[in-house]
Amino acid sequence: MSIIELKHVNVDFPDKKGKIVHAVQDVNLNVEKGDIYGVVGFSGAGKSTLVRTINLLQKPTAGDIQVNGTDFVKDGKQIIANKQLQLARRKIGMIFQSFNLLNEVTVLENVSFALKHSGLKDKEIEEKSLHLLDLVDLKDKANFYPVQLSGGQQQRVAIARALANEPDILISDEATSALDPQNTQQILALLKKLKKELNLTIVLITHEMDAVKKICDKVAVMEQGKIVEKGKLRDVVLHPQMALTKSFVGGSIEVINTLEMLHLDHLNDDEAIYQLVYSVANVTKSIVIDLYREIGVEVSMLYGNVELLDDEPIGTLLVLVKGDSEKQQETVAFLKEQQVSLTRFDEKGNLYE
Repeated sequence: MSIIELKHVNVDFPDKKGKIVHAVQDVNLNVEKGDIYGVVGFSGAGKSTLVRTINLLQKPTAGDIQVNGTDFVKDGKQIIANKQLQLARRKIGMIFQSFNLLNEVTVLENVSFALKHSGLKDKEIEEKSLHLLDLVDLKDKANFYPVQLSGGQQQRVAIARALANEPDILISDEATSALDPQNTQQILALLKKLKKELNLTIVLITHEMDAVKKICDKVAVMEQGKIVEKGKLRDVVLHPQMALTKSFVGGSIEVINTLEMLHLDHLNDDEAIYQLVYSVANVTKSIVIDLYREIGVEVSMLYGNVELLDDEPIGTLLVLVKGDSEKQQETVAFLKEQQVSLTRFDEKGNLYE
């Protein structure tokens, strides 16, 4: 059952020079209840603009939007009354990169502020706010001020506040981008836990594929305002179709970092670099050994990693294959037969043309 439906959504607006910018172009997206749905893309891809149309913080230029069974927009026109929209927005929590906390009041008061118009009595608001802080493991920091907390703790406060009105949907707009790796992992783990405990649907906006891999069920890849690829996370990771998706999927950052460390000035005519992504459950033998035995090519492993996608181990290898053009073609054909997704890079980590 879809809890969010976007059909042919467009967002256009003029830039400072009056030129029309097509920020979102003909986007169709269905998010089912209980999903953790990742929307990934580079800066300027239109991710945040698209997601802000869900609660009409950004009005679309065209298309239909339905949330929780209620029509918000038809043919680009808002059809939900403003008063009804205000109530609907309470069921759509949002967390941001910048936390947006009130620095002059305590952590407890930050969370309580979201319950100001809830109709609860002061004592009930305090009890509920403390319960929410307990959910994010910060009850002991209730009387602290935001400045006394780490970045990860401040984001936890923002999450508690976003949950105050018991939302059905939680939108995370680059919420981990300002955090260090350890805090990022903790916040992602918290979101996954809260999704299960509170039956939330989460839309995760990020430019980091690692974040998507950690907690998402499904993913959409955006480029220049368009969704260029979408589907179940496993399918997109193991069988990426578009060049942008391939650069995201296997960890292009690791590819570039590895190649920079190796200081490869150029590749010889008989050398090629491939990134391989595969299910460890399906490919039980050593790919490197198999290539040598079956094709007769020399294979050097430059980088390797195994990570879990929904408890399934997925392997990533960066390899340098030495062999003439015919051997390279045989290599590609053999890997595809083994259900291995492969992307070819040049010595600088750019997608091979």
